[in-house]
Amino acid sequence: MGLIKLIILALLVWFALRLWRGLQQQQVQQRRQQNARAQQEPSLMVQCAQCQIHLPQDSALRANDHWYCCAEHRDAHRHR
Repeated sequence: MGLIKLIILALLVWFALRLWRGLQQQQVQQRRQQNARAQQEPSLMVQCAQCQIHLPQDSALRANDHWYCCAEHRDAHRHR
């Protein structure tokens, strides 16, 4: 009876490790795919209305129909 329990326990441990390794590999593959997609997709560039510098849209601030590189330029352009 003890040998059967030991075999069942060993099988459960083996199955759990196998499942854990599969999940780890899946996460690594997903990260690689996300990184590959991020490198392939160029960022949309916008121009600061105050200093005319170009920067990625996801880093810019928007006010009305204008883009700004920082809060200071946004505020300075508003008070003109």
